[in-house]
Amino acid sequence: MAITNEQLVEIESFAGPGYMSKADITIICSLDEQSAKNLSDPKTDEGKAFLKGRLKRKAEFNMSVCRLSDQLSSPAQAIELKLSKDIFLNDKKQ
Repeated sequence: MAITNEQLVEIESFAGPGYMSKADITIICSLDEQSAKNLSDPKTDEGKAFLKGRLKRKAEFNMSVCRLSDQLSSPAQAIELKLSKDIFLNDKKQ
């Protein structure tokens, strides 16, 4: 069965702010077996939607940390420092 645009939007939204697992998303979105497997493959529409949801949430979190860091929140500054180091190290690997 072909995946619908509505299901792709649902996958993205549940993967991001909803923090739902792939198994939960499969049930909530009524995905067939192939679409459920495709959630793990970023080359498929399902996988792209899942990854997009996760990455958007990660970006929102990082931006929130940076806003708090700019307001001189010591815990946020520590988290931002760690995030910046992690990004730097990951960028070097590519």
